[in-house]
Amino acid sequence: MLMEFGRLKTNFERKLEEAKKKGLVDEPIIPLLELINSCNDFFTTSSCAGRIILIAIPPSWKKNLSKIFFKSHYKVKPEDVWTALLNGIQKYESPIYFKQEPFILHVSASTLQNALKILSIAQESGIKHSGIVNISKNRITIEMQSIERVDAIVGREGRTLIDNNYISELVRDANLKLEITREKMQRFFDNFKSFGC
Repeated sequence: MLMEFGRLKTNFERKLEEAKKKGLVDEPIIPLLELINSCNDFFTTSSCAGRIILIAIPPSWKKNLSKIFFKSHYKVKPEDVWTALLNGIQKYESPIYFKQEPFILHVSASTLQNALKILSIAQESGIKHSGIVNISKNRITIEMQSIERVDAIVGREGRTLIDNNYISELVRDANLKLEITREKMQRFFDNFKSFGC
C-alpha cells in the first residue's frame, strides 16, 4: 500500500507543478500545498483558496455549461463587480449569480491514523466542515472546507436585479467572509506546521 501511495503522491505533485507553471493554482494557497506535500504521509489533490465570482448559470445548472466571467482570489471593489455585471448581462442569457466561495482542500493520507490527525488539525483550526470522503486500498482522502459563503442572484434575461447600493453590501459581506476563510487557512497552515511530519 505504501509503495502505491508513494507513486500516487509523485504523480499528483508532478501535476501540481505543471499547473503552477501554467498559473492554474490559486497563489494564496500555494504555501499550504507545498507544506503538506513536503510530508511523506500526505499529498494534495485539489484546492481553492476561496474566491469571489460572477457566474452565468443555465437553468439546467450543468457545471460545464456555466461561465465564470469575473473572478478574484482577493478582496474586490464594488465598482469592479458592477462593471463586470453590466457587461455580463449583455453577453449572457442565463441567470447571473454573485458568489463568494470558501477555502477548500482535498488531501490524501497514507493511513487512517494520518487521516484522523489531519482532521483533528482542521477542527482545531476552525474548519468544521471536514471529513473523510473516500477510502481505497491505496489512500484515504479528506475534504476540508470552510463555511463562509455568499450566494445571490444578481441578473437575469439581460437586466440587473439589484442596484449599486446592494452590490456594495454584497461586496462588503463577501470581502469580510473571504478574509475570515483566509484566516482559517492560515491557522491550518500554522497548526499543521507545528504538528510536523
